[in-house]
Amino acid sequence: MKNLFTLQKRLMRTSFELVEIQTAALTTISARLPMIAAAASGFATEQQRQETHDMVAEKLQAASEGIGLGALQTAKATMKVMTGDADPLAMAGHMMDVAAAATRPARKKVRANARRLARAH
Repeated sequence: MKNLFTLQKRLMRTSFELVEIQTAALTTISARLPMIAAAASGFATEQQRQETHDMVAEKLQAASEGIGLGALQTAKATMKVMTGDADPLAMAGHMMDVAAAATRPARKKVRANARRLARAH
């Protein structure tokens, strides 16, 4: 992190992204609730059963990818700290890098699902 202003801009951008992801998640959940209810009651179509299965599988895949990316970014941040990039602003930037890397697969999936399910309805 170069300075406090850079960190502040990054925090603001992250806040806006959070709102975008929340909106996409709400869109996805509202589109899938009828499918989940149908699958739970035994009255689901084959397409609804497949969507319910894919929903669970993609969450596991995104979590697995996020763990790997977060671990890799943690290692990179550790190397930066070990080479002297350890002032408070740099540390905040390193932590944000790890969080961004770990959540990237889930963020991509949420956005893609919201676009796909919004078109379907």
